[in-house]
Amino acid sequence: MMVIADSSRTGGPEHVLTLAGELVSAGWQAAVVCPDGELGDRCRAVGIDSWALTFSRGALLAAPGRLRHLARRYQADIIHSHGLRAGGVVRRARVGRPWVQTHHLDGWFTVGRARVAVHRHELKAQATRASLHIAVSQSVADFLKGEADVDQRLIRVVPNGIEPLERNRHDRATTRVVGVLARLVASKGIDLAIMALATSQGRGLSLLVGGTGPEVTKLVDLAERLGVADRTSFLGPVTDRQEFFDRCDVVWVPSRAEPFGLVACEAMSAGVPVVASRVGGLPDILDAPNAGVLVAPANPAALASVTVALLDDEVRYCRLSAAGAERVTQRFSAARMAGLTRGVYRELLD
Repeated sequence: MMVIADSSRTGGPEHVLTLAGELVSAGWQAAVVCPDGELGDRCRAVGIDSWALTFSRGALLAAPGRLRHLARRYQADIIHSHGLRAGGVVRRARVGRPWVQTHHLDGWFTVGRARVAVHRHELKAQATRASLHIAVSQSVADFLKGEADVDQRLIRVVPNGIEPLERNRHDRATTRVVGVLARLVASKGIDLAIMALATSQGRGLSLLVGGTGPEVTKLVDLAERLGVADRTSFLGPVTDRQEFFDRCDVVWVPSRAEPFGLVACEAMSAGVPVVASRVGGLPDILDAPNAGVLVAPANPAALASVTVALLDDEVRYCRLSAAGAERVTQRFSAARMAGLTRGVYRELLD
């Protein structure tokens, strides 16, 4: 039974949906517990059991009891929670089953300083209660050891995985479109992408911004203020990721903090070269300079200049396009992620 406190189309829910589907295909039974919303609907649409659980602040007192009831009704052998809030509910539910906690850490980097102490307290509480901890990157594993005192012997690194997208040719001579796909929060660095358009090197680039979030008004105002609104398109929610990447010549992941970087994997799978910040799990995904390009974080000028240089170098562009897709196939496939996760489950069941 997988538990997550988010039903959107962001990284965590996408991960849970992909993992559940792979488990079912491998002959396991899998159910997803999540808030009412897209994730539950999408699970049921493909035949995966899903039950609603409210994780809002007002409902958190009742959530552990409800989860305990669902775990017993489902006769779950393992409880697998994803994210800090879901892990907190599982910890309080005392379900009497082996408990695996996957740490995506996205919430850690999007809260204000006042809540960091609360998050650290919960993380340390989970460190002593979960049977095993899954880190989605080595960067997250190091964070768990340093910030939450998680015993290194209980940490397993299982990189996120995706279903491969279709590779497409991109006519850079006429478009020069850069894409950014993310939740619109400060940690994702969308403002840095907009600033990059305003640099001398970025004047020939246009930007597609996919996603929603609390920063959208600030970002629209920033584009207007910098005089790049005519080259910046805010698309809102993106449900067809293949279509989004087909429109891009390069994808930026300009995050200030990034535990993993699922969008980088998706873009590379589609044959679109990625330019990303050297933070978190992104260096491992891109394996620069072999399969992508890394720049120093919070550097709009570098984003623009290396992108223009890449677009002007046909040979290098094609090499990165092919190498990125191959790297995702080998290291970040859904099948590999699910296989490693089943290995974690078997450790507990054995």
